[in-house]
Amino acid sequence: MYLSKKLRFVLLLVAVFSVSFLTGFLAIFISQSAHSTPPNYLSAINGMDIVLGPPPNSKNVPLDTTIIVDALSSAALDDLRLAPEVPISRVDIEVSGPLSYKRTFYPAQPLNPATSYTVSVTIVDVPVSWSFTTTAEPFNPGISFYLSNNVLWISLSGAAFATLIVGLAIWLRKKQGLDES
Repeated sequence: MYLSKKLRFVLLLVAVFSVSFLTGFLAIFISQSAHSTPPNYLSAINGMDIVLGPPPNSKNVPLDTTIIVDALSSAALDDLRLAPEVPISRVDIEVSGPLSYKRTFYPAQPLNPATSYTVSVTIVDVPVSWSFTTTAEPFNPGISFYLSNNVLWISLSGAAFATLIVGLAIWLRKKQGLDES
């Protein structure tokens, strides 16, 4: 089947946009994070090893920290709460061992400076809580924070720019070919 030159041109630009967008989006999404990962603390609760983060009684915890609970896959993990209250924007669950899952809780906003937080959660019907204190330093986000929070707009801009350059190069080449004939 024969495709017209205009249709081939449009399909090429769509392909350039798609590949550019996906490449930029995945590169930023996979490599950057708006949150820091706390050190882990191994605790035994009712004979079950549980990893908690930030560690209990830790000080100077970054304001962009995540909360981590790593327990047996059969453990029902319910009702994570932070006091003072902080909304959780998302929870990632990943396999961390043959029989365990790591749950990472992402606060929807940076934590307050120089504040003591208490984390409460129920694990297999056992209430578990621990506290940590954030750093007194104000939140100074780095480039990783801005990249991860603006990944969509950065990827769209990059894809539009790449598509524009390819389209312009093809148009100039076509125009140059017409002028020479």
